[in-house]
Amino acid sequence: MGNGPNDHGLSRRHLGQALDDSLRRLGIEHIDLYQMHAWDALTPIEETLRFLDDAVSAGKIGYYGFSNYVGWHIAKAVEIAKARGYTRPVTLQPQYNLLVRDIELEIVDACLDAGMGLLPWSPLGGGWLTGKYKRDEMPAVATRLGENPNRGSESFAPRNAQERTWAIIAAVEEIAKARGVTMAQVALAWTAARPAVTSVILGARTPEQLADNLGAAELKLSEAEMGQLNEISAPQPAAYPYGESGRNQRHRKIGGGR
Repeated sequence: MGNGPNDHGLSRRHLGQALDDSLRRLGIEHIDLYQMHAWDALTPIEETLRFLDDAVSAGKIGYYGFSNYVGWHIAKAVEIAKARGYTRPVTLQPQYNLLVRDIELEIVDACLDAGMGLLPWSPLGGGWLTGKYKRDEMPAVATRLGENPNRGSESFAPRNAQERTWAIIAAVEEIAKARGVTMAQVALAWTAARPAVTSVILGARTPEQLADNLGAAELKLSEAEMGQLNEISAPQPAAYPYGESGRNQRHRKIGGGR
């Protein structure tokens, strides 16, 4: 990253320099998974995909993926890679947890169609799904939300005011107590069990938190528990195109007319 015209974006020049710099800093010759952080509207996607295909062929990376792409970004990139015979993307790294399920409206289906795996970040919702925050308390200064008082207040207040937030937290807590595990483990187990999810990105700050998070790998939620969490945390889109009306239309047989 820098202030120069070629110090950002997904151009061949910038990606080539960034990849070589990463390999040099890490002291290695190969990166297993190389991910593009965000869509670049100024660089033709063909240029980006060609570079990534060349990087795979050169042995510098094994696979590549994206982060923060929406459904049409994914579909366009995959179809161009297929048409040109380039190596295809294998992963998407989106925000995804019981509190934030918007990717289910389109992005999950795009990944399933493309055969891409999801690597969710913030699976614990920034600490909300661990029972860290209380309805009538602002974040402490030591927390991520509280490090910048102004930013912390803006990001905390809307979620704190939503009854949906507290209903989800209550459901997670209920299951955790019944199973004798932590709320974090329940939230992580739910995310890991969702369609297309291949792994989750943990954000533990201490060895104790990491050990607790890893315990979720041994937790398999029952069908009833998954159903309870799915229902209480369901996205709330408008009826069309992503709500009930849209689902009915998408599932209707082709040729049925409007």
